[in-house]
Amino acid sequence: MKYDDASWHSGGQFPEGSPAEYGGTHIALLLKWCVLKGWAGQLHKGEGATALGQLMHGEISATDFLFEFCDGKLTDEDLDDQGNAFVSVYYGDHGDYLNDYADNFGELMYVASEGEHDFRLFSSMVDARYNAFVESQAGL
Repeated sequence: MKYDDASWHSGGQFPEGSPAEYGGTHIALLLKWCVLKGWAGQLHKGEGATALGQLMHGEISATDFLFEFCDGKLTDEDLDDQGNAFVSVYYGDHGDYLNDYADNFGELMYVASEGEHDFRLFSSMVDARYNAFVESQAGL
């Protein structure tokens, strides 16, 4: 399953002068959050383990990782089962991720690099949604 693709965002009304990578910033940030939770998929744990380690230690940006190792896409192969359980709800067809991102970082959408985002604030936003997700699953 493909959750998102940077190419979907870099056409049409995309800001003139912004590099195509800015269309993937919001994807890369969530991928980084998931990787830091330990939710990287097997795809990245084999041959991609070195790059995964570099991402986890801040040696490469999540945007670089997204474009070099995920072809600008976030798919179910990029995450393990736990990551997919959350992301399929949060980023799925009726999920709140894109609205949350726009509400918190809308002024940066498509015009700013990953480094211009406050990852601590971003993490707090996603952590709150993840905590609500865990609570909703506990009631099942």
